[in-house]
Amino acid sequence: MTRGKGKPVEEKVGIVAVAQTDYGDMMKYNSEELAYMAIRQVLERTGLSIGPAYEDGDYVDADIICHEHIYFEKPFSASLLLDVAGGNMRPEEKIDGDGAVGVAEAVWQILSGDFETILVVAECHENLTARSNIEVQVCEPFYLRPFGLDDVVMGALQARRYMDRYGVYREDCASVVVKNRANAHANPHAFAPGTLEVADVLDSRMLAYPIAELDVRPTCDGACAMILASEKRARQLSDAPVWITGIGSCFDSYFPGDRDLSESASLKKAAGRAYRMAGISDPRAQLDVAEVSEHLSFQELMWCEGLGLCGEGEGASLLASGATALGGDIPINLSGGAISGCPHTVVGMARIAEVALQLAGEAGDRQVEGAKRGLAHAVMGPCGQFHQVTVLESD
Repeated sequence: MTRGKGKPVEEKVGIVAVAQTDYGDMMKYNSEELAYMAIRQVLERTGLSIGPAYEDGDYVDADIICHEHIYFEKPFSASLLLDVAGGNMRPEEKIDGDGAVGVAEAVWQILSGDFETILVVAECHENLTARSNIEVQVCEPFYLRPFGLDDVVMGALQARRYMDRYGVYREDCASVVVKNRANAHANPHAFAPGTLEVADVLDSRMLAYPIAELDVRPTCDGACAMILASEKRARQLSDAPVWITGIGSCFDSYFPGDRDLSESASLKKAAGRAYRMAGISDPRAQLDVAEVSEHLSFQELMWCEGLGLCGEGEGASLLASGATALGGDIPINLSGGAISGCPHTVVGMARIAEVALQLAGEAGDRQVEGAKRGLAHAVMGPCGQFHQVTVLESD
Protein backbone atom coordinates (compact mmCIF):
# COMPACT_ATOMS: atom_id res chain seq x y z
CA MET A 1 0.00 0.00 0.00
CA THR A 2 1.13 3.56 -0.62
CA ARG A 3 0.38 6.98 0.72
CA GLY A 4 -1.59 9.46 -1.32
CA LYS A 5 1.69 10.89 -2.70
CA GLY A 6 3.17 7.50 -3.52
CA LYS A 7 5.28 7.07 -0.37
CA PRO A 8 5.21 3.45 0.88
CA VAL A 9 3.32 2.92 4.11
CA GLU A 10 5.26 0.87 6.66
CA GLU A 11 3.39 1.60 9.88
CA LYS A 12 0.44 -0.33 11.25
CA VAL A 13 -3.04 0.79 12.22
CA GLY A 14 -4.06 0.33 15.83
CA ILE A 15 -7.24 0.50 17.87
CA VAL A 16 -6.49 2.74 20.84
CA ALA A 17 -9.90 2.87 22.54
CA VAL A 18 -13.25 1.07 22.31
CA ALA A 19 -16.55 1.63 24.08
CA GLN A 20 -20.02 0.13 23.95
CA THR A 21 -23.27 1.20 25.51
CA ASP A 22 -25.46 -1.31 27.25
CA TYR A 23 -27.68 -3.10 24.73
CA GLY A 24 -31.42 -3.30 25.25
CA ASP A 25 -34.47 -1.05 25.12
CA MET A 26 -32.79 2.38 25.02
CA MET A 27 -35.69 4.32 23.57
CA LYS A 28 -35.51 6.89 26.36
CA TYR A 29 -32.37 8.18 24.61
CA ASN A 30 -32.32 9.76 21.16
CA SER A 31 -29.68 8.83 18.59
CA GLU A 32 -27.31 11.62 19.58
CA GLU A 33 -27.47 10.75 23.26
CA LEU A 34 -26.98 7.05 22.68
CA ALA A 35 -24.03 7.54 20.33
CA TYR A 36 -22.36 10.05 22.62
CA MET A 37 -22.45 7.62 25.53
CA ALA A 38 -19.88 5.56 23.62
CA ILE A 39 -18.07 8.48 21.96
CA ARG A 40 -17.46 10.25 25.27
CA GLN A 41 -15.73 7.19 26.70
CA VAL A 42 -13.21 6.81 23.87
CA LEU A 43 -12.45 10.55 23.92
CA GLU A 44 -11.84 10.47 27.67
CA ARG A 45 -9.65 7.42 27.37
CA THR A 46 -7.41 8.95 24.70
CA GLY A 47 -7.54 12.60 25.77
CA LEU A 48 -8.63 13.59 22.26
CA SER A 49 -11.34 16.09 21.40
CA ILE A 50 -13.75 16.44 18.47
CA GLY A 51 -13.06 20.09 17.78
CA PRO A 52 -12.66 21.48 14.24
CA ALA A 53 -9.63 20.22 12.34
CA TYR A 54 -8.46 23.72 11.33
CA GLU A 55 -7.78 24.74 14.95
CA ASP A 56 -4.69 23.82 16.92
CA GLY A 57 -5.29 21.13 19.51
CA ASP A 58 -5.28 17.40 20.14
CA TYR A 59 -8.27 16.57 17.95
CA VAL A 60 -9.46 13.50 16.13
CA ASP A 61 -8.63 14.07 12.46
CA ALA A 62 -11.83 12.67 10.93
CA ASP A 63 -14.83 10.53 11.70
CA ILE A 64 -16.92 7.77 10.12
CA ILE A 65 -20.60 7.47 11.06
CA CYS A 66 -22.33 4.13 10.53
CA HIS A 67 -26.07 4.62 10.66
CA GLU A 68 -28.75 2.92 8.54
CA HIS A 69 -31.24 5.43 7.19
CA ILE A 70 -33.91 2.77 6.65
CA TYR A 71 -34.49 2.57 10.42
CA PHE A 72 -35.21 6.30 10.55
CA GLU A 73 -36.84 6.95 7.18
CA LYS A 74 -34.26 9.66 6.58
CA PRO A 75 -31.91 9.50 3.57
CA PHE A 76 -29.23 11.42 5.47
CA SER A 77 -29.57 9.72 8.83
CA ALA A 78 -25.89 10.36 9.66
CA SER A 79 -26.86 14.00 10.13
CA LEU A 80 -28.44 12.90 13.42
CA LEU A 81 -24.97 12.11 14.77
CA LEU A 82 -22.87 14.83 13.11
CA ASP A 83 -22.61 17.09 16.13
CA VAL A 84 -21.73 14.45 18.73
CA ALA A 85 -19.23 12.80 16.36
CA GLY A 86 -17.61 16.12 15.51
CA GLY A 87 -18.46 15.84 11.83
CA ASN A 88 -19.00 19.57 11.38
CA MET A 89 -16.10 21.55 9.93
CA ARG A 90 -13.87 18.53 9.43
CA PRO A 91 -13.79 15.37 7.27
CA GLU A 92 -16.69 13.00 7.85
CA GLU A 93 -17.95 9.95 5.98
CA LYS A 94 -21.20 8.02 6.19
CA ILE A 95 -21.60 4.27 5.88
CA ASP A 96 -25.11 2.91 5.59
CA GLY A 97 -24.31 -0.44 7.13
CA ASP A 98 -22.47 -2.30 9.85
CA GLY A 99 -19.86 -0.39 11.82
CA ALA A 100 -17.31 -3.09 10.96
CA VAL A 101 -17.24 -1.68 7.43
CA GLY A 102 -16.52 1.72 8.95
CA VAL A 103 -13.56 0.24 10.80
CA ALA A 104 -12.19 -1.15 7.53
CA GLU A 105 -12.65 2.23 5.84
CA ALA A 106 -10.78 3.91 8.69
CA VAL A 107 -7.87 1.51 8.25
CA TRP A 108 -7.54 2.31 4.54
CA GLN A 109 -7.78 6.06 5.18
CA ILE A 110 -5.04 5.94 7.80
CA LEU A 111 -2.80 3.73 5.67
CA SER A 112 -3.26 6.18 2.79
CA GLY A 113 -1.57 8.82 4.90
CA ASP A 114 -4.58 11.13 4.83
CA PHE A 115 -5.28 10.94 8.58
CA GLU A 116 -3.55 9.84 11.77
CA THR A 117 -6.63 9.37 13.95
CA ILE A 118 -10.22 8.48 13.05
CA LEU A 119 -13.30 8.10 15.23
CA VAL A 120 -15.75 5.41 14.11
CA VAL A 121 -19.23 5.20 15.64
CA ALA A 122 -22.17 2.90 14.91
CA GLU A 123 -25.63 3.41 16.42
CA CYS A 124 -29.01 1.76 15.92
CA HIS A 125 -32.50 2.00 17.43
CA GLU A 126 -34.15 -1.26 16.37
CA ASN A 127 -37.09 -0.65 18.69
CA LEU A 128 -38.27 2.23 16.51
CA THR A 129 -40.18 -0.15 14.26
CA ALA A 130 -40.94 -3.80 13.58
CA ARG A 131 -37.70 -5.38 12.36
CA SER A 132 -39.46 -7.56 9.82
CA ASN A 133 -40.82 -4.49 8.03
CA ILE A 134 -37.26 -3.19 7.64
CA GLU A 135 -35.58 -6.48 6.75
CA VAL A 136 -37.87 -7.27 3.82
CA GLN A 137 -36.80 -4.03 2.15
CA VAL A 138 -33.45 -5.55 1.12
CA CYS A 139 -35.28 -8.03 -1.13
CA GLU A 140 -35.88 -7.52 -4.84
CA PRO A 141 -39.21 -5.63 -4.83
CA PHE A 142 -41.28 -7.39 -7.50
CA TYR A 143 -40.78 -11.12 -6.96
CA LEU A 144 -39.21 -11.64 -3.53
CA ARG A 145 -40.44 -8.83 -1.28
CA PRO A 146 -44.14 -9.77 -1.56
CA PHE A 147 -43.31 -13.14 0.03
CA GLY A 148 -42.27 -11.40 3.26
CA LEU A 149 -38.72 -12.70 3.14
CA ASP A 150 -37.30 -11.10 6.26
CA ASP A 151 -34.11 -12.32 7.93
CA VAL A 152 -35.90 -15.09 9.82
CA VAL A 153 -37.71 -16.51 6.79
CA MET A 154 -34.63 -16.35 4.57
CA GLY A 155 -32.54 -17.76 7.40
CA ALA A 156 -34.97 -20.66 7.74
CA LEU A 157 -34.50 -21.49 4.05
CA GLN A 158 -30.74 -21.46 4.51
CA ALA A 159 -30.89 -23.43 7.75
CA ARG A 160 -32.95 -26.20 6.13
CA ARG A 161 -30.52 -26.52 3.24
CA TYR A 162 -27.48 -26.54 5.53
CA MET A 163 -28.97 -28.91 8.07
CA ASP A 164 -30.25 -31.34 5.46
CA ARG A 165 -26.92 -31.43 3.65
CA TYR A 166 -24.77 -32.10 6.70
CA GLY A 167 -27.11 -33.90 9.08
CA VAL A 168 -27.27 -31.04 11.58
CA TYR A 169 -30.14 -31.11 14.09
CA ARG A 170 -32.11 -28.38 15.81
CA GLU A 171 -30.49 -29.50 19.06
CA ASP A 172 -27.07 -28.61 17.61
CA CYS A 173 -28.24 -25.10 16.77
CA ALA A 174 -29.92 -24.69 20.14
CA SER A 175 -26.62 -25.52 21.82
CA VAL A 176 -25.18 -22.33 20.31
CA VAL A 177 -27.87 -20.33 22.11
CA VAL A 178 -27.22 -22.15 25.40
CA LYS A 179 -23.47 -21.47 25.18
CA ASN A 180 -23.68 -17.84 24.14
CA ARG A 181 -26.45 -16.81 26.51
CA ALA A 182 -24.40 -18.35 29.35
CA ASN A 183 -21.29 -16.48 28.18
CA ALA A 184 -23.27 -13.23 28.26
CA HIS A 185 -23.41 -13.37 32.07
CA ALA A 186 -19.78 -12.16 32.03
CA ASN A 187 -20.53 -9.25 29.66
CA PRO A 188 -21.96 -6.18 31.44
CA HIS A 189 -23.30 -4.79 28.13
CA ALA A 190 -25.23 -7.89 27.06
CA PHE A 191 -28.99 -7.53 26.75
CA ALA A 192 -30.10 -11.14 27.24
CA PRO A 193 -27.82 -13.32 29.36
CA GLY A 194 -29.51 -16.51 30.39
CA THR A 195 -29.17 -19.95 31.88
CA LEU A 196 -30.97 -22.06 29.31
CA GLU A 197 -31.30 -25.69 28.38
CA VAL A 198 -31.53 -27.01 24.83
CA ALA A 199 -35.17 -27.85 25.49
CA ASP A 200 -35.91 -24.20 26.32
CA VAL A 201 -34.77 -23.17 22.85
CA LEU A 202 -36.60 -25.99 21.10
CA ASP A 203 -39.82 -25.25 22.96
CA SER A 204 -39.80 -21.50 22.30
CA ARG A 205 -42.32 -20.13 19.81
CA MET A 206 -41.72 -21.40 16.28
CA LEU A 207 -41.25 -18.54 13.81
CA ALA A 208 -40.25 -20.26 10.55
CA TYR A 209 -39.15 -23.87 10.78
CA PRO A 210 -36.50 -24.68 11.97
CA ILE A 211 -36.03 -21.19 13.48
CA ALA A 212 -37.69 -20.64 16.87
CA GLU A 213 -37.82 -17.42 18.84
CA LEU A 214 -34.73 -18.13 20.96
CA ASP A 215 -32.73 -18.97 17.82
CA VAL A 216 -32.97 -15.29 16.78
CA ARG A 217 -30.92 -12.27 17.80
CA PRO A 218 -33.26 -10.23 20.04
CA THR A 219 -34.35 -6.72 19.07
CA CYS A 220 -32.44 -4.02 20.94
CA ASP A 221 -30.77 -0.62 20.73
CA GLY A 222 -27.21 0.52 21.35
CA ALA A 223 -24.00 2.07 20.09
CA CYS A 224 -20.30 1.29 19.73
CA ALA A 225 -17.39 3.67 19.19
CA MET A 226 -13.67 3.31 18.70
CA ILE A 227 -10.66 5.40 17.77
CA LEU A 228 -8.09 4.08 15.32
CA ALA A 229 -4.66 5.58 14.80
CA SER A 230 -1.45 5.25 12.83
CA GLU A 231 1.30 3.30 14.56
CA LYS A 232 3.12 6.38 15.84
CA ARG A 233 -0.02 8.03 17.20
CA ALA A 234 -1.35 4.74 18.56
CA ARG A 235 1.72 4.29 20.73
CA GLN A 236 1.31 7.85 22.00
CA LEU A 237 -2.37 7.44 22.80
CA SER A 238 -2.40 3.95 24.34
CA ASP A 239 -0.12 1.73 26.39
CA ALA A 240 -1.66 -1.35 24.78
CA PRO A 241 -2.90 -0.65 21.22
CA VAL A 242 -4.43 -3.55 19.33
CA TRP A 243 -3.26 -3.81 15.72
CA ILE A 244 -5.43 -4.66 12.74
CA THR A 245 -3.23 -6.95 10.67
CA GLY A 246 -5.69 -8.41 8.18
CA ILE A 247 -9.00 -7.43 6.57
CA GLY A 248 -10.97 -9.23 3.90
CA SER A 249 -14.47 -8.76 2.54
CA CYS A 250 -16.55 -10.22 -0.25
CA PHE A 251 -20.07 -10.00 -1.70
CA ASP A 252 -21.92 -13.00 -3.07
CA SER A 253 -24.83 -12.93 -5.53
CA TYR A 254 -27.73 -10.71 -4.47
CA PHE A 255 -30.41 -13.32 -5.23
CA PRO A 256 -30.40 -16.17 -2.67
CA GLY A 257 -31.69 -18.51 -5.38
CA ASP A 258 -28.48 -18.02 -7.35
CA ARG A 259 -26.41 -19.60 -4.57
CA ASP A 260 -26.13 -22.92 -2.80
CA LEU A 261 -27.24 -21.69 0.61
CA SER A 262 -25.40 -24.48 2.42
CA GLU A 263 -22.08 -22.96 1.35
CA SER A 264 -20.32 -19.75 2.38
CA ALA A 265 -18.35 -18.88 -0.73
CA SER A 266 -18.09 -15.16 0.04
CA LEU A 267 -17.01 -15.87 3.63
CA LYS A 268 -14.27 -18.21 2.46
CA LYS A 269 -12.95 -15.56 0.09
CA ALA A 270 -13.12 -12.83 2.73
CA ALA A 271 -11.37 -15.03 5.29
CA GLY A 272 -8.70 -16.06 2.78
CA ARG A 273 -7.88 -12.44 2.02
CA ALA A 274 -7.67 -11.51 5.71
CA TYR A 275 -5.56 -14.55 6.54
CA ARG A 276 -3.10 -13.87 3.72
CA MET A 277 -2.70 -10.26 4.83
CA ALA A 278 -2.12 -11.35 8.45
CA GLY A 279 0.17 -14.27 7.56
CA ILE A 280 -2.20 -16.94 8.86
CA SER A 281 -2.07 -20.40 7.29
CA ASP A 282 -3.83 -22.42 10.01
CA PRO A 283 -6.55 -20.29 11.66
CA ARG A 284 -7.59 -22.96 14.18
CA ALA A 285 -4.02 -23.14 15.52
CA GLN A 286 -2.99 -19.50 15.09
CA LEU A 287 -6.04 -17.72 16.54
CA ASP A 288 -6.62 -17.43 20.28
CA VAL A 289 -10.19 -16.10 20.26
CA ALA A 290 -12.95 -15.29 17.78
CA GLU A 291 -16.18 -13.31 17.67
CA VAL A 292 -18.62 -14.50 15.01
CA SER A 293 -21.78 -12.63 13.95
CA GLU A 294 -24.56 -15.18 14.53
CA HIS A 295 -27.81 -13.32 13.94
CA LEU A 296 -29.43 -16.79 13.93
CA SER A 297 -28.18 -19.75 15.96
CA PHE A 298 -27.27 -22.08 13.09
CA GLN A 299 -25.04 -19.40 11.59
CA GLU A 300 -22.32 -19.80 14.22
CA LEU A 301 -21.86 -23.40 13.08
CA MET A 302 -21.95 -22.50 9.40
CA TRP A 303 -19.71 -19.44 9.66
CA CYS A 304 -17.09 -21.39 11.68
CA GLU A 305 -16.81 -23.73 8.71
CA GLY A 306 -16.48 -20.84 6.26
CA LEU A 307 -13.78 -19.29 8.45
CA GLY A 308 -11.75 -22.49 8.25
CA LEU A 309 -11.99 -23.20 11.98
CA CYS A 310 -13.28 -26.68 11.15
CA GLY A 311 -14.18 -28.72 8.08
CA GLU A 312 -17.37 -28.52 6.06
CA GLY A 313 -20.30 -29.83 8.07
CA GLU A 314 -18.20 -30.01 11.25
CA GLY A 315 -19.48 -26.89 13.02
CA ALA A 316 -21.74 -28.88 15.33
CA SER A 317 -18.92 -31.27 16.23
CA LEU A 318 -16.62 -28.32 16.95
CA LEU A 319 -19.19 -26.91 19.36
CA ALA A 320 -19.90 -30.26 21.02
CA SER A 321 -16.17 -30.85 21.60
CA GLY A 322 -15.96 -27.83 23.91
CA ALA A 323 -13.32 -26.18 21.72
CA THR A 324 -15.39 -23.00 21.37
CA ALA A 325 -15.99 -22.52 25.11
CA LEU A 326 -13.84 -20.51 27.50
CA GLY A 327 -10.80 -22.72 28.07
CA GLY A 328 -11.16 -24.39 24.66
CA ASP A 329 -8.55 -24.04 21.94
CA ILE A 330 -10.66 -21.56 19.89
CA PRO A 331 -13.15 -19.76 22.19
CA ILE A 332 -15.99 -18.20 20.17
CA ASN A 333 -18.43 -15.49 21.23
CA LEU A 334 -17.36 -15.25 24.85
CA SER A 335 -19.16 -11.89 24.83
CA GLY A 336 -22.45 -13.70 24.35
CA GLY A 337 -22.47 -12.88 20.66
CA ALA A 338 -25.26 -11.25 18.73
CA ILE A 339 -27.70 -13.92 19.95
CA SER A 340 -27.49 -12.32 23.40
CA GLY A 341 -28.48 -8.92 22.04
CA CYS A 342 -26.80 -6.39 19.77
CA PRO A 343 -28.51 -4.08 17.25
CA HIS A 344 -28.19 -4.63 13.51
CA THR A 345 -25.78 -1.83 12.54
CA VAL A 346 -23.57 -2.50 15.56
CA VAL A 347 -23.18 -6.31 15.50
CA GLY A 348 -19.98 -6.59 13.44
CA MET A 349 -18.30 -3.58 15.01
CA ALA A 350 -19.08 -4.90 18.48
CA ARG A 351 -17.34 -8.13 17.51
CA ILE A 352 -14.19 -6.11 16.67
CA ALA A 353 -14.50 -4.24 19.96
CA GLU A 354 -14.82 -7.50 21.90
CA VAL A 355 -11.70 -9.01 20.32
CA ALA A 356 -9.81 -5.76 20.98
CA LEU A 357 -10.76 -6.01 24.66
CA GLN A 358 -9.54 -9.61 24.76
CA LEU A 359 -6.18 -8.77 23.21
CA ALA A 360 -5.74 -5.75 25.49
CA GLY A 361 -6.42 -7.97 28.51
CA GLU A 362 -9.53 -5.96 29.42
CA ALA A 363 -12.30 -8.56 28.96
CA GLY A 364 -12.87 -9.17 32.68
CA ASP A 365 -14.42 -12.49 33.66
CA ARG A 366 -14.54 -13.60 30.01
CA GLN A 367 -10.83 -12.99 29.45
CA VAL A 368 -8.82 -15.59 27.51
CA GLU A 369 -5.49 -15.72 29.28
CA GLY A 370 -2.55 -14.89 27.04
CA ALA A 371 -4.67 -14.03 24.00
CA LYS A 372 -2.46 -12.40 21.36
CA ARG A 373 -4.36 -12.85 18.09
CA GLY A 374 -8.07 -12.88 17.38
CA LEU A 375 -10.69 -12.74 14.64
CA ALA A 376 -13.83 -10.63 14.31
CA HIS A 377 -16.49 -11.45 11.73
CA ALA A 378 -19.31 -9.32 10.30
CA VAL A 379 -22.14 -10.28 7.95
CA MET A 380 -24.84 -8.38 6.08
CA GLY A 381 -27.36 -9.07 3.35
CA PRO A 382 -29.76 -11.94 2.64
CA CYS A 383 -28.46 -15.36 3.71
CA GLY A 384 -24.95 -14.10 4.37
CA GLN A 385 -24.47 -12.23 1.10
CA PHE A 386 -21.64 -10.03 2.46
CA HIS A 387 -18.92 -11.07 4.88
CA GLN A 388 -16.02 -9.18 6.42
CA VAL A 389 -13.22 -10.77 8.40
CA THR A 390 -10.82 -8.73 10.56
CA VAL A 391 -7.68 -10.15 12.18
CA LEU A 392 -6.35 -8.33 15.23
CA GLU A 393 -3.10 -8.76 17.18
CA SER A 394 -1.45 -7.34 20.28
CA ASP A 395 2.25 -6.64 20.76
